[in-house]
Amino acid sequence: MNLIYKKVETKDKEQLFKLIDKVLGGLKNKEYFIPYEQWELDSMYDENNYAPLYGAYDGDKLVGMAQLYVSQEMLEDFKKEFDLEKYTVCELGGNLVLPEYRGNGITTKLQTIELELAKNLGFDYIISMAHPDNIGSCKTLERVGLEFIKETRLSNGFLRKLYMLKLR
Repeated sequence: MNLIYKKVETKDKEQLFKLIDKVLGGLKNKEYFIPYEQWELDSMYDENNYAPLYGAYDGDKLVGMAQLYVSQEMLEDFKKEFDLEKYTVCELGGNLVLPEYRGNGITTKLQTIELELAKNLGFDYIISMAHPDNIGSCKTLERVGLEFIKETRLSNGFLRKLYMLKLR
């Protein structure tokens, strides 16, 4: 499989939303992914105020995506949770891969790209979270260098393992 990894372009918006619908609609445990709110879907291509968006492509077909959430306002609760209020923090998230492409290291590669981007953008810390039963996501976060900090129930009611890595 010869995949290409690059920023998701506006011209791929239809593919992006089909990928989101297919993956989220097919989850065996709906608790694995915190659903997008409408404003998040509307902000998908706002990389300065929301989240740079990268994808994995098989030819012209978008088969996976990952986001690096950069909005400090959006991350306020997590900054408090980790006692990082005086630092700049970003979050690895929005990791979705079509079922037929899973097991090929796509999420690891996308997270590695996002991790390098976070370093280049000068963030102090990168955080992420995964449902405790989502073993694949937890292993991937550890594989790219994030450390498990604690398990907690978020203010939105979702149970998550929280991970963090100091970047500078």
